[in-house]
Amino acid sequence: MNTRFLKPWLVLLLLVVGVVTPGFAEDPFKMGQVTPEDLKMTSYAPDTSAAAVVLYDLGESSFLFTKGTQLQFKRLIRIKILKKNGLDQADFVIPYYRRRDGNKEEVLNVKGVTYNLENGETVKLKLDEQAIFDEKQDANWYLKKLTMPGVKVGSVIELSYTIKSDFIKLLREWEFQHRIPVKWSEYRVGMVPFFEYNHISHGFHPYHIKDAKIQHKTVAVRWQEDVGYTSMDKNGSLSMSVVQYQWAMKDLPAFTEEPYLSSAQEYISKIEFELSKVQYPDQKPTFTSGDWASFTNELQKDDEFGLQLTNTTYLKKVADGLMAGKTDSLEKVKAVLAYVKNNMRWDGKHRIYTENLRKAFDNHSGSSAEVNLVLTALLRETGVTAYPMLVSTRAHGKPLTTSPMISKFDYVISCVQVGAKTYLLDATEKDLPFGMLPLRCLNGQGWVMNGPEGKWMPLTGSERNIQYVSGQLKILPTGEVTGTLTEDFRGVPALQARSAIRDKGQETYLKEFANAGTDWVRQQIKLHNLDNLQENFRKEYQLNRAGDTAPASLLYLSPMLTHAQGENPFKLATRLYPIDFAAPVDETYVFNYQLPEGYELEELPKPATLSLPNNAAKFTYVAQMADGKLQIMSKLSINKTFFDASEYGNLREFYNRLVAKHAEKIVLKKKG
Repeated sequence: MNTRFLKPWLVLLLLVVGVVTPGFAEDPFKMGQVTPEDLKMTSYAPDTSAAAVVLYDLGESSFLFTKGTQLQFKRLIRIKILKKNGLDQADFVIPYYRRRDGNKEEVLNVKGVTYNLENGETVKLKLDEQAIFDEKQDANWYLKKLTMPGVKVGSVIELSYTIKSDFIKLLREWEFQHRIPVKWSEYRVGMVPFFEYNHISHGFHPYHIKDAKIQHKTVAVRWQEDVGYTSMDKNGSLSMSVVQYQWAMKDLPAFTEEPYLSSAQEYISKIEFELSKVQYPDQKPTFTSGDWASFTNELQKDDEFGLQLTNTTYLKKVADGLMAGKTDSLEKVKAVLAYVKNNMRWDGKHRIYTENLRKAFDNHSGSSAEVNLVLTALLRETGVTAYPMLVSTRAHGKPLTTSPMISKFDYVISCVQVGAKTYLLDATEKDLPFGMLPLRCLNGQGWVMNGPEGKWMPLTGSERNIQYVSGQLKILPTGEVTGTLTEDFRGVPALQARSAIRDKGQETYLKEFANAGTDWVRQQIKLHNLDNLQENFRKEYQLNRAGDTAPASLLYLSPMLTHAQGENPFKLATRLYPIDFAAPVDETYVFNYQLPEGYELEELPKPATLSLPNNAAKFTYVAQMADGKLQIMSKLSINKTFFDASEYGNLREFYNRLVAKHAEKIVLKKKG
């Protein structure tokens, strides 16, 4: 057949490709292959603590050419429920994508069955179509939600579905690892010669199967040919080589969140794809990755992103009011930021696109995209240079800097230029000081949409995470301890404290803070700089611990009071993942104790200094007599924010020693 007659946008290819996985049934997507052993299982031997286990998870992506060019994704998953806290595995959410231009994804053939063993018989409960619901997540993303019926401890649940997609860029990624153990997980992709994708693997677990086989296929072709004033369907055939990829992992442990892990998505075992080239028969290739200028240009012309910033005359009246009497550019920026913070409520959603920015402004509410695009638009309306900045939050994973993929971003902030200085601003949280970003945004770099090309910029806040606590205390012969403490916070600790007060209400917050535990009581609590965000947030209070009814011959005191590091956050003996503190940390505690008359020091903690290589972290502890008082000083500095997994052992031991030092007591002995 002469392929020069083919018009790629009209070609209709019918392609059927099938591969059999060794060790499985002829049709691996056939439901109902639940064994008696599956139903009788009461625990999972490799992990007896598991609340549930994925028995089988199979996905397959292939290309369809029966209606333009489409991707088809099929999935079958089978899960065993082992404990009560595993019942939430019966809830499924299937995301799918749609655009206003008519291109869309469809979730089809959703089938589910719950299997229970009752009186030795297998009882099946089918998923009712009426129990499947659709929910709009944002301008483009939708969710299909369902809960499997009749699920209880001992059930096996099975779900299958198909997604047809008009978006060849959205070749679905595959997560082999889950929050519960996985016995078998497999993904297959049949790659046709028209498209090339880069494969990106994540995680630390090896493939059990990693295979690629070339299969030669003769494909039926149907195309249209113009004849006079009409067109005729033509039929022919085309030979092509299809590469059948197969990836499988088995016996995977549950993925467990660990402290100071920036993103599970970054380290969970999975594979994802990036379209790099499109080339139809007898056509020049089109390269779709690596061109950041085109990425930026297209996004600036997108009617759900860049075009939302082109017609903002509805903001002019507000801008004029905010600028009245102001000539300093930085003063203007601060006024606009304060206005957006106070007049728009963030709905908690991380988004990039918006359907209607003016509607969000009028409703005084919106996603991160809407709040911060309003901020950007209003700044521009006042004459300030401001650009949207694409961010991947910590929970979403690091952005891919090597090539543009919009799916690698999930958040928008504003990049503002005032003279020679650049400020990164986020108006979603009312308690953020000017120039500080929320912890969720401190994740490597962000992409600034400035001019025709754009640029990468580090996501760094202007604040260190600082906590400084000082106290003047008195120890009585009965063991009672009383005194005044002052706590100063800056950076994330200050933000967290202010946000907690705003969320709970000041009265509730103070009531909870007054209860310092079984032994301690806080009284006469005063809060300072609650709304003055550029200053340290401060708490002052009286701290008291009751003593015995009579003087004791020996008095024991934990000198760190209520501020001791009670446990090591790094409990695992080994760790596969890096440690990310996001921002430098400074924690300083200084306590001065007046000793009771007639008592002397029996035991005093020895001084200690701990350091990690290159001063990455340092801990200093001093207990000494000074000016007739006992002085305790503890200082922790985390100067390096990112530690590789190879450094985990040193960091864990560092914290072990810190915890041990904070646990040491002071012993006072009555003289004579």
